[in-house]
Amino acid sequence: MLDHLKSKLKASVNFPSPPAIAQQIIALARDADVDISQVAAVVSRDPGLAAKLLKAANSPLYSRQRKSTNLRQAIVALGLQGATTMALSFCLIGSYRALISNGVDYERYWRRAILSSSAAKRFGGFQSVSAVDDIFLAALLQDIAILGVDRAAPQFYRELPKKAAHQGFTAHEKQRLGVDHAELGAWLLEYWKLPAPLCRAVAWSHAPPPEERSTPAGMTACCVALGSECAELLLASGTAQDFESFAEHAREWLGIEAPAVAEVMSALVAELPEIERLFATKLLSADSAKLIIARARDLLVLRKQAVQAETVTPDAADAKTEEPAAGSPQAQSRDPLTGLYNRGYVDLALRREFQAALKARWPLSVVYIDLDRFKQINEAHGREAGDTVLLKVGQAIASAARDSDWVARYAGEEFVVVLPGLMSPGVDVFCERLIARLVSTLHPICGSMVAVTASVGLATHTPAKPFQRAADMIDVARRSVYVGKSAGRERPGSRPEVRSKQIPAKIL
Repeated sequence: MLDHLKSKLKASVNFPSPPAIAQQIIALARDADVDISQVAAVVSRDPGLAAKLLKAANSPLYSRQRKSTNLRQAIVALGLQGATTMALSFCLIGSYRALISNGVDYERYWRRAILSSSAAKRFGGFQSVSAVDDIFLAALLQDIAILGVDRAAPQFYRELPKKAAHQGFTAHEKQRLGVDHAELGAWLLEYWKLPAPLCRAVAWSHAPPPEERSTPAGMTACCVALGSECAELLLASGTAQDFESFAEHAREWLGIEAPAVAEVMSALVAELPEIERLFATKLLSADSAKLIIARARDLLVLRKQAVQAETVTPDAADAKTEEPAAGSPQAQSRDPLTGLYNRGYVDLALRREFQAALKARWPLSVVYIDLDRFKQINEAHGREAGDTVLLKVGQAIASAARDSDWVARYAGEEFVVVLPGLMSPGVDVFCERLIARLVSTLHPICGSMVAVTASVGLATHTPAKPFQRAADMIDVARRSVYVGKSAGRERPGSRPEVRSKQIPAKIL
């Protein structure tokens, strides 16, 4: 049956070969000496394709400082490789989108193809892979053989459920053909004379060989495979086991830990409206996307060393617990009173998160919290009362944070929260939640219930308004705290991404 399928695919009986303009673009992609004029000349022969490239160049996904007003500028903005890849993607999607389904849900197929390619490109960007456009194209084409088989053998997939998962397709193909669509797709792309690295990446897209993962094609295959799993989770809202398998593959194949995987998914979902506009396709509803990301955070984001909010229970001050051994990782990274991270550890974590934000071009925020008039508590009621207040404040801050955030006691009565992937308005919501938690946390001091006040400073790094160093974010957030203390009320800082808030005093 496999040989018969290949013969029908070669003959293009029901599954057409790429159109002429796509074949010309493929030829350009194989030419190491291709220049902008050649790409522009080919693309300009199809006004619709040229308009889509111009739209892509001016999209927030690709745009630079200067708006592209003609095709040449668009190709410059996208980059030669990016423009060639994007043109081929538009061309192939346009050619095969209109096919009439036999046994495959084509709407879901294309939603999955666009989601998986966008996710794969995100993973490539996270790893600072230079050829992210090649990753996008490989992911877009990884399931092309499913369309081919559906056209050449109309009954083949009708035995599967209409909403069959990706693994269901693979198992069915291996049982009937002896190969899956990844292997058959690589053969088809090779027959179309697409570049050999692209064919290898598609062939390995289900199980990247361990010995090849460090090669360019192997790295591409790893990103493609992760993009595929990510798309399946987004479309099917997978089980906890699916999320765990996804996180394990990310760690095994690319060395990406679970919290970063959740942030990649969050960044992808944030881009979905623009991706939908670019490809004129509805991918996910906004409500579904939010629910899936919330689930991803719950299932993917593993607490670092311990659950921060539960590290110290409300009765921990009175409990007799075993102290961590001197020199142990926990003793070196944790504040002994609150159980939160200490200054040295959160500075290190911030540097790592800052580098990740630079690579993936996603936002990063730092919140600096300074308790007001805390020394008066120590002076009037003793250090033990002050320690009890610090303990409960630390718990309140940790309870307001996400699993992916880093919460630390930075100095005496000062705390820091590092929030990867968060900018306005999300970070404003966090600050309001934090303020509400602190105000509602009451401390019994000398027969009175006291709500300790605090000033909160915020600094946010974004690709549009970047910081130069991670340490600068701490400095700016700290300075904005003092602006708030001086003003005695909510007051914006000197830059849009820097704000300070002061909690009004409240003593009950």
